[in-house]
Amino acid sequence: MGYLDGAIAEAIYAGFKGKLLSGVIRQVVTPASGGLDELGDPQDGVPTDTACQGFVDNYSDHTKALAGISQTDVKCCLFAKSMPGLKPTKDSTVKFVRAGVAEWYQLRERIMIDPAGALWECQAYKLPQEPAG
Repeated sequence: MGYLDGAIAEAIYAGFKGKLLSGVIRQVVTPASGGLDELGDPQDGVPTDTACQGFVDNYSDHTKALAGISQTDVKCCLFAKSMPGLKPTKDSTVKFVRAGVAEWYQLRERIMIDPAGALWECQAYKLPQEPAG
């Protein structure tokens, strides 16, 4: 990504800042030891929460039909500049608070960023409650 791309992403984020939902993205981080304990068994990862900003949007019926997207899935849109250096990954969870109510979403495999590197668009589904961890 070149200088201009970073400037565009920053300008886009600045234009939306204050109008977005504040949230948290939770990712499971594998321990530095490679995820194995002293006996060679897999270790559980450690959940790490990072503040982010974004919004949730719906896919059009046309897009859902063409791309094979579940009727219950949504777009979880995260501004890259709100979480510098972090890349959303499959199975990450995102919490947004609307009108005092926390809503959790789990990301699926379809995760894309726009050419300017400003907005992550993540296919997700709503969780019935806060995930464990």
